[in-house]
Order: sequence, then C-alpha cells, then structure tokens
Amino acid sequence: MGDTPHARMKILRRNLSLMLAVRYLNPLRSMFSIITLICLVGVALGVMVLIVVLSVMEGLQKEMGEKVLAFAPHYVLDMNDGFQRLSISDTEHDWHALQEKISQIPGVVSVYPQLENEAIAQTATGRMTVRFNSVEPHNDSHLQPLQTMLKEGTFDFGEGLDQECVLSYTTAQALGLGVGDTLHLTPVGNMDEIAEIWTMIQNPLATHENKEFCEGVNTFFDGAAEAGDGACTVDKAKAEHLLSILFNFQDNRLRLGERDALNTFFELLQGHAEGKPYTQEEQQKWKDTAAALAALDRDKEDGKAVKSINEMVMPVDLSIIGIYQAPENIGGPNIYLPLQIAQDMMGVSEGGKSIVQGLCVRVADANDTEEVDRLLEAALPAPTEPTAEAPMGLRWGITPWTRRFEEFHKLIANERVMMSFVLSVISLIASFCIMAVMFTMSMQRKREIAVLQALGATPGKIMGIFTWQGLIIGFMGAILGVVMAIVVLYYRLEIQAALAGIGLDPFPMKAHGINLPAVYDPATFAWQAFKAFLMVTAASVVPAFIVARQDPAQALRSN
Repeated sequence: MGDTPHARMKILRRNLSLMLAVRYLNPLRSMFSIITLICLVGVALGVMVLIVVLSVMEGLQKEMGEKVLAFAPHYVLDMNDGFQRLSISDTEHDWHALQEKISQIPGVVSVYPQLENEAIAQTATGRMTVRFNSVEPHNDSHLQPLQTMLKEGTFDFGEGLDQECVLSYTTAQALGLGVGDTLHLTPVGNMDEIAEIWTMIQNPLATHENKEFCEGVNTFFDGAAEAGDGACTVDKAKAEHLLSILFNFQDNRLRLGERDALNTFFELLQGHAEGKPYTQEEQQKWKDTAAALAALDRDKEDGKAVKSINEMVMPVDLSIIGIYQAPENIGGPNIYLPLQIAQDMMGVSEGGKSIVQGLCVRVADANDTEEVDRLLEAALPAPTEPTAEAPMGLRWGITPWTRRFEEFHKLIANERVMMSFVLSVISLIASFCIMAVMFTMSMQRKREIAVLQALGATPGKIMGIFTWQGLIIGFMGAILGVVMAIVVLYYRLEIQAALAGIGLDPFPMKAHGINLPAVYDPATFAWQAFKAFLMVTAASVVPAFIVARQDPAQALRSN
C-alpha cells in the first residue's frame, strides 16, 4: 500500500488515542489548537536558545584555550634547590644538550628557553609596568602559534641581535604606540636587590653602629701571647666571640667596603681557628683593614651602592616591529623580544655564558599528555647530592599548563554549566506552561472524554490522547528548535552585527580579538533536543492522568 491519506487514516483509526491527539492538534479546528501550536514554537525557541548559547560558550572556551596556549608553553621545566627556583647557566648545566634531548621525544613539537621578567615601559605619553618574554628568532615551531595572534607587523626578528620587540595590542593602545615607533624599556628584574640597597643607604654604617664589634676588632691583639718572630697567639674564646658577632651581621645591610673588610676578618679568624699564631704580616693586615673600615665614608659608600643600581638596570630603546592581540581574561606578556636582547637587558650573558630560567615545551596534543609526562620525567637529569650551597640537592621540576591555567579553565567550564542550568530552568518553566495548557484543554474536553469513557474507552486510552499530544509537540518542537539553532549559528555574525547596531551585543568580541565563535557539536544538539522532548512529554502526562480518572457521569452532568 502506498503512503496515501486514506492509508494514514486507517493507521490512526487502529489507534484511537493517536487519532484524537492528531485531530486536537489540527490548527484549523479551534482556538485551543492554536495555543498548542504556540506551545510547539515555545519548545522550539527554548531548544534553539539552549543550543546557540552552549555552542557559542563552547566555541569561546575552545578559542580562548587555543589563544592562551599560543603563548603559554604546555610544560615548563625548571631547576630548584628544594626552596626556590634557580636560574640555569650553560657553564654549569648544559641546557642546550637537554633542549636537544627533549626535542627528540615523540609528541614534542618544540623546546625553547624561558626568560621573562618585568620592566618599566616609558614613552612621551606616560609609563607603565610591563612583562616581557623572550623568543628564539629561528625557532619556527615556537613562533608559529604566535603568528595567529598577530594584528599588525611581523614576528621576524632576523638574527635576533637587533633591539626589536613585538608589543601587545592593549599595551600599544595604553602607550599610544604603533609599528615603527620606539619603546624605552628599563628592566626591574633586580627590584628586590634595588629595594635592599635603598633600605641599606637609609641607615648608618652597620659596622660603625655596632660598638661591640668595633671594640673587639680594635682590641683583638691586646693581651695576645708572644709566639716568637713577632707572631702572637690570641685567646680562642676571644676569637670565637668575634666570629659570633660577624655571623650576626645582616648581609643586606652592609656596604661594599664593610663587606670586604668583614670577609678579610673572617678569613683571618678561620685560618687560626686551632690557635695558630698570627704572623706580623697578618697582624698588620688586620690593623690596616680595621683602619680602613674605621675611615669608611658613608656618602662615598652610598654612592658606590647607587652606582651598582645603575649597573643592574640596563635601559634599552626597542623598535616595535609588530603588535599582537592576547586574550582579555588571560593576558599574555606585554612584550616579546629576542633571547639575546633579553639576556643583555638582565645582565645574564656576560663572559660568554647564557643563563635562562627554564625550558618550555610544546606538544602536539596539549589535552593528551600522559605518555609525554612519563618521557619528560625520564629525560630530565637526576637530582644531585646535597651540598653546602644546596642542602637538599638540585632537582628538576615539571609544571604542566593545566596547573598554571587551572582556574581559568574551571571558570569557563563553570560558566557553561551555570548557563546550561539557568536555561534548563527556563525550559522547565516552559514545560509547566505547556502542562497548564494541556490541563486547560483537557478540562475543556471533559464532556468529550466522558462520552469516550461511556462508550468503553479505558483510562489508558484517555491518557494516551494527551500523552500523544505531548510526544508530538515535544518531538516537533525539538526538531524545529535544532533547525532554528543551526540557522542562527550559521548567521551568528550577521545577527550579532545587527544587534550591535541597535546597541545590544550579548557577546562583545572586540576585546578578545576574535569573531563570535561556535562549535557544531551533534551530541549537544541531540542532548538538548532530547531533554526538551522528555520535559514536554512529562508535562503532558500529569493532566492526562487527572482527566483519565474523572467520573464520566459527573462530567456529562456538568456545564
């Protein structure tokens, strides 16, 4: 038999509940059918809004994650002594060889040294504190992800020996700079040392202020026992007492001249710890050092300290060759500059040595790194034995990107969950509205239902009428909602532009430097449609159950 109207009617007659449900849903029959049609559109709108918002949120999460990982390494490998992170010098640790070794690990895309710090950026329009990162000019796998965020100019640093930089978009706007302009940069990586020097010069000379120390140094050889040939032996308790005073001096409160004098006293005391006599030359050296310490001029020593600050801070003028856009919520560095220039600024490239803070690793799949984790741990040098400089030994640590940006990804994920929850509540409210409509319709048809019951229709048949209505509304509404969502997502940029034109932009993307993103996930589409279908079906069961249990005789007598 073909699929003719006559054949379809025969199928409906076999199922009384389905037939009546279809007739009740016929929009040409009555006002209540029109209301039912409105319910169907309401379901479709709810499904559409859920899918559109979740798809955009998922697209935003993906886009932001890609932009964060464009400048953020997937792993940071660094060295520590159990207390703090240490710089890595190629004269002590062959980090070049380690870099080459790690680059051979399967799944590793690139390995590059890490060197970052803070600086003061100054222009004619003002100044601000910025953070700069170094790049290896010839490491294409390092620069390639950054290219995707480039708004203007280039990331081509040539040989990396010229004083050039790439500026972030927000920093360029704040300082009023563009490609081709010059940026005056003063590093502040030694701010702790500078602060210590500044605190030190606010106080008197520490050695002059300590009367016990001055008296102990000046009277050290008083009462010493003769040992022949002009030598003498100092009482051991006296020497140990003076040593304890030396140990109590805070190094960050000593001027350079004081530090040199105390080192000389310490060497002389340590060299005679077992009661060895002091020769005439050693006694004279002690007295000359004491005299030089007493003659120290505070102003001159403070001048030397201030000069050391000038040697720490090496301002440079950088030519801006590019401007890039970093994500708004997870800001990248303000400035990128070549590794050699960054090392020169920080003063860590003297004497032919190259010092970095760690090694950065990028992998092919940042979300599936279990095997890479194991291989990285195996490739890193073993911990060293404890020494006087490092009581806990030296060890290498691995910091994955998931730990560094854990809060950011939790925030985005929580936003999606909360948005889904809020919109689902709205859909639930719509289901209650549909339940109210169904209940109203069932009350209006009490007499028809009573006639059906009098003719022998079972409660199950009666329930089936309204359950079928819910199924049809839920199914058609869900399908229509998915179709509308696909259309809205396809034309999302045009819709956004239109809304922005009237001052209503629900997803302002300009600050993020990206267009309105979206992810077409069939699983999300199907799940949201299925949820709406279930809620509408459930909403139709309750009034159907109530009507099916009515007394037909009483219903026929009522007006």
